[in-house]
Amino acid sequence: MKGPGSIFLWCAFLALASLACTAEEEPPSPEAVKESMLRGKKALLSRQHDDGSWGGDEVKNQDSHKSDYPVAISSLAYLALLSTAAEGAEAAKAREKSLRFIFDIINSDGTMKNTRDNTPKIHERNVWSQAFSMFVFSRILAAKDVPDETKAQLRTETKNMIAALKKTQQKDGGWTYNRAPSDTMLTGTVLMGLTAARGAGIVVPAELIDKSVAFLKKYSAPGAYVAYKGRPVKKRSRKEIRDSAGRSILLELSLIQAGAGSTEHLERAVHTFFRYRERFDKIRDLEKGCHQKPYGIGTFYIFYGYFYLAHALEELGGDVRKQYRPILVNHFLKLQKKDGHWIDSKDHCGESYGTAMGLLILSAPVWAKQKKE
Repeated sequence: MKGPGSIFLWCAFLALASLACTAEEEPPSPEAVKESMLRGKKALLSRQHDDGSWGGDEVKNQDSHKSDYPVAISSLAYLALLSTAAEGAEAAKAREKSLRFIFDIINSDGTMKNTRDNTPKIHERNVWSQAFSMFVFSRILAAKDVPDETKAQLRTETKNMIAALKKTQQKDGGWTYNRAPSDTMLTGTVLMGLTAARGAGIVVPAELIDKSVAFLKKYSAPGAYVAYKGRPVKKRSRKEIRDSAGRSILLELSLIQAGAGSTEHLERAVHTFFRYRERFDKIRDLEKGCHQKPYGIGTFYIFYGYFYLAHALEELGGDVRKQYRPILVNHFLKLQKKDGHWIDSKDHCGESYGTAMGLLILSAPVWAKQKKE
């Protein structure tokens, strides 16, 4: 079979097959989820550095990846505490310290200072951190967690990061973390940040969003293969579809957030993810390194994929959420360590990142839907 019609039939088959092979699970008890989030909150608070940041856990070598992305990880940790521990003096103080750190690291031109290490990954750290920070800043504004003076600074820093992203957007409308062809995952994350900022009432140039939407639409193939970077290629083998299952959800979700997507496409991507998620979990279970054989996917992308899955389920709601949300929550309750932390990759983003992501996945109903300030 060839042509668009055959692709649609193949995608439909995958969606139906995933429904048939994924058994429904009993929802976890509210008490179990509450207890898990309490333990996770304590674990996250215990890992905050004196300067207010999170990340770089147990860094022994200054060129370790674990010292990268302090602004991104600190932003995610802030949102995790805001979503799971909005009340409480200790968590409030931790969030305040974190925000001071983030403000200090963002330069007036929207780029980030080089912190904690000497790696030459300024461009990489900037784009990821700008994307996650904009997303979190919009949630802070909506939650009314800070005074008016801080709100004004949040808006200023967001505008500066938007200006910086305008300079680094590539001709094809995407972004890259290594000055190579644009990356679908990074571009989707940036688009999520831009649309969140727009939803918070911050002016985002229409061209910035429109160009990134056009780039991602070239790769939209829910239930089929989604390329990591480079030119979109139509591939239909199970291995190729399986290897891109996590990317597809983010891509389709970001398009929906930009007002250019399809819930049908997002639902199809979710079904495909659950069809192949066992491979994700096998990679995560390694808890070491990136691109481990025989899998090839970086372990640090596993919780990242689950984070956007949690968001997608809240976006879709209905029967899809009813079927898959219990599976997702039960899975993360089982992954939590005895002291309350989660770990995605031991030598990359570290325990602070894993714990923030674990808490955010459990608390998705609180933060996923953006509320107006």
